Amino acid sequence: KPDTISFNAAISACEKCANWQTALDLLVYMDRAVVEPDTISYNAAISACEKGADWQTAIALLTAMGRDTVKPNTISYSAAISACEKGADWRQTLALFTAMGREDLEPNYISYNVAISAC
Repeated sequence: KPDTISFNAAISACEKCANWQTALDLLVYMDRAVVEPDTISYNAAISACEKGADWQTAIALLTAMGRDTVKPNTISYSAAISACEKGADWRQTLALFTAMGREDLEPNYISYNVAISAC
């Protein structure tokens, strides 16, 4: 039976080849397979959206993490910030960067670089 680790590996593989739609399908299928997604599951799916420049879905996944009681981390925000930057939405990029501080998360060099690039 597939577990969280095997789903994470599959989602990460989709992220590597920018196949964000399949990554999202796998994340949804985890629920049907009664497998709990973790931070890595969401981060890989958000990164897949970032590679596919689908910033709106990346933000939706970041929001869904809180509803599923999976706490976003710096990687989660950095990937969503990068997706917004690639989608040319500098306002949303800066809003997410600011939200990191409200979540008591320390931005990393990726977060800073992407926020600067968005402006």
